[in-house]
Order: sequence, then C-alpha cells, then structure tokens
Amino acid sequence: MDRMKVLVVLLVISLSGNVFFLVTGGNNPVSEKISQSLLYAYHQAFPPLDNETISLAENESNQTYNNTTEAVQSGGDEKEFTARDLLLMIEKNEISDEEILQMLLSLENETVPAEEQEVNVTPTPDPNAWKVYESSKWHFSIPYPPTWTVKEGTSASSVVTITAPIETKCSSESKQCYQYVASLSVSIDTNPGTGGLEEYFNKKIASLQRQLAITATSKSATTYISGERAYWIEYYTRDSRGNPSKRYMQYFALLDKKVYILTYSGPYSTNENVYSRNKGDVQKMIEGFTVKREYVIV
Repeated sequence: MDRMKVLVVLLVISLSGNVFFLVTGGNNPVSEKISQSLLYAYHQAFPPLDNETISLAENESNQTYNNTTEAVQSGGDEKEFTARDLLLMIEKNEISDEEILQMLLSLENETVPAEEQEVNVTPTPDPNAWKVYESSKWHFSIPYPPTWTVKEGTSASSVVTITAPIETKCSSESKQCYQYVASLSVSIDTNPGTGGLEEYFNKKIASLQRQLAITATSKSATTYISGERAYWIEYYTRDSRGNPSKRYMQYFALLDKKVYILTYSGPYSTNENVYSRNKGDVQKMIEGFTVKREYVIV
C-alpha cells in the first residue's frame, strides 16, 4: 500500500505536469527539470532489479512496456499490471489519463491475498481458568478455582466463604447419604489490640485449646500473606465421643491494624478425605490472597 500511495502522488504531479507541458512546450528548461524530478521520485520508489538498468533506451525494456501499453489499450486483463508498469507507461507518455485512472482503481480495489489478510480471532475462554473474588469494602482479593462457589457474608467475622464442589456418599447399610464439604473463609478482626501479631496468635491458639480441646498437627512461626509476615496452624477437633470430627488450617496476618484470618476446614475422614484432596488448591488461594494497602501521607 505504501507504493500505491507513492503512485497516486506521482500521478497527481504527472497530470499537473502534462498541463504545464501543454502551456510551456516540451523544450522548456523548466519542463525538463520537472521531468527529471518525476523520474528521480520514480526510481526512489521502485529501484531497478538486478538484471535491469535505469535507462529506458534499451530495446528489451522498450519492448516490454510497449507490449504492456498495447494490452491496456486493447482491453487486456488489468489485474496483470503492477504499479511499476503503470508508472513506466506514464513516464513514456504511452497511456491516456483516463486509462491511468481506470488502472489505478483496479489496483486499489484488488483483493488482498488470503495469506496477507489480517484475521482477528477471539480466543476461546479457558474453562479451567481461575476466577478472582474482590472485596471493595475490605480491599482484598483472592483467586479460586472455577468449580468453587462464593458466598458473601454480612459482617467482618464472615466476609466471604468459598466452597469446593460438594462430595456425596450414601451408605448401603443405613440408607443414609452424607455430604462432604470443604471450604475456605475469610474473616477480619478490626480490633486486634496493640500487642502485635505474635501475641494475638498465641492468644487465639490458647483460646482454641480451652474451648475445643484441639489437637495441633503443625504450627509455623514464619510465613507470609500479601507480602507480610503471618502465622499459621493446622489442627483437628473431636466430637462428643472423642473421635476426630473436623480438620482446620488457619492463617493470621496483621495488615493496616486489622488481622485477616483465613480458615480452611473440612471433615476429618480417612475414607472420603475431601479436605486433603482440595488442600493443594487452597494453598494456591492463600498464596494469591492480596490486600490493597492503605497509605497515609505524613
């Protein structure tokens, strides 16, 4: 298309030059200068091939473009002519202005080959791509698998709960069916006190031991949430008969004077261990948990 633009510009100049030549005559020194300028612009836009020279006096070149002119004048196939051929015919004054315009229109409207056409393809959405939950009120975001469901709470103690696909199992003996649910919840303590994260964490664990008689399976003093230091613990609770009942994994992070608590829970079961099967995804969710920090100018 760049050469087509050059051709159009040269055509306009050429047509203007034709009028000028009719008025001043072909032997005018000024006319010669204009002609030389047009030839120079042409050769800049269309440099000679390896096997041809700039001179138009060679018999082979003259024969080629004489044939081209005859084909145009006899109504030949316009699609076979290039902008280069047309410009040479303009230079040799072997084609009328009307024929020039007709050939320009045919070149401009020529269909672009299929391999050169730009095709805009809309990518198909990935059904396995994770989604992102964002809380505009509490200024945090968390990714989650597309098969999980989101339920927003109404208070800071239960901002959001993201639940894994529910698994169901029926007993052939009792004829009862059971649902196994694993979920990750986010809660926020807006008044954690002034003792710092470590003191807050230790108080929470002591409270859990008193109230639920938890059995800790692991505990860490160094981890990170949203780029800040955090604490976490994994434990399970027991039912009234002393049997393991439910498993938990909790993360605590102090950010902008608020403690963010991420709690993953699921049934304690060795046969239908939905907790363990979804734990890998939960770890990725916690790693992607991000709090938009609040900055104060001082």
